[in-house]
Amino acid sequence: MLTEEIKEILKFCTRCGKCVPVCPSYQVYKSELFSPRGRIFLTLKNQFHETFYFCLLCGRCENTCPNGVSFPEAYIEILKEKKENSISKELLKKLAGNPLKTFLELNNWLHLLPLKEKRVSEKTKQAFSQEGEITIYYSCGLKYLYPEILEKVRELLERVKIKATMPEEVDCCGAIFLNLGYLSLLKEKALKNLEILEKTKGPILIFCATCLWIFKKVYPKVFKGSVYEERFKRLAERVTSAYNYFIEVAPEEMEKLREQSQKSNTLFHLSCHLTEDFNLVKNKLEVKKFCCGSPKAFLWLKGFQEKYKKEWFRNLEKINILATFCTGCYLNFKVLLKGPPQIKHWFELL
Repeated sequence: MLTEEIKEILKFCTRCGKCVPVCPSYQVYKSELFSPRGRIFLTLKNQFHETFYFCLLCGRCENTCPNGVSFPEAYIEILKEKKENSISKELLKKLAGNPLKTFLELNNWLHLLPLKEKRVSEKTKQAFSQEGEITIYYSCGLKYLYPEILEKVRELLERVKIKATMPEEVDCCGAIFLNLGYLSLLKEKALKNLEILEKTKGPILIFCATCLWIFKKVYPKVFKGSVYEERFKRLAERVTSAYNYFIEVAPEEMEKLREQSQKSNTLFHLSCHLTEDFNLVKNKLEVKKFCCGSPKAFLWLKGFQEKYKKEWFRNLEKINILATFCTGCYLNFKVLLKGPPQIKHWFELL
């Protein structure tokens, strides 16, 4: 189980314990087995433990570790070596065409799909169907949870005179399969995205923190040593958060986010996987960084999110709107918070 890759990642852990209190699963279960330090100990003993499935892959351990040790990074390497269940894999493949919609259907949450009320207009579809200087990654969140953002983005791009393309045939980033431990299915999604996005031009704008993390960190890692490694590295270099891009090309327009938040008592939620933009965001927006509790299916079955919900409330007192930048966070807050606050994406406030 312990490959040289895993050993290299974990060898800098000094057992200082700084990762323990910031780990969401430790905050719920108060057991060392559910902490990053505990999981690292088990890994070094060549034990794959059930608590590994409780890792939210949020990266908070890495961000607080003096040596930058990341259990999620090690976990991905462990999954590379772990044999997948062929029966479960075939079942998941049948659901793989539209995993977010399937997930919502299985949980009877289809009322969250705004397909009837918020279809993307033909004007916007036509605007993004042509070859552009930049590319919009058409994520699950944009398709099903907050498609109205695309109308605002089209108007914004028209004002700054930038043309964008948005390939509608791109696939889900595959985060749901990483959460379930099936890297082979994630790779299938990745290769399809690679084939399509390599044909586009310019920066690739992403509106979901988890998608951003998958493209920039996970894809290059899972294809390391393969014939696709360099291509995924080049793809990762093109990927940026939409906020990061627009704060550079349209700073006056993005100032409206701050103005709107002040008027409406909005809290901007800084998703765990948006950490690369933190220094950019913190001086522009009033943000708070806290974990959503993860949309991992395994944790939903264990009731983890309901137990973790109490961790949110100290951040949400007297807040009218909670704006997040992640599909998984949006989904968790939308389902588990009965409101107030209202749940929105950052760009809905433009």
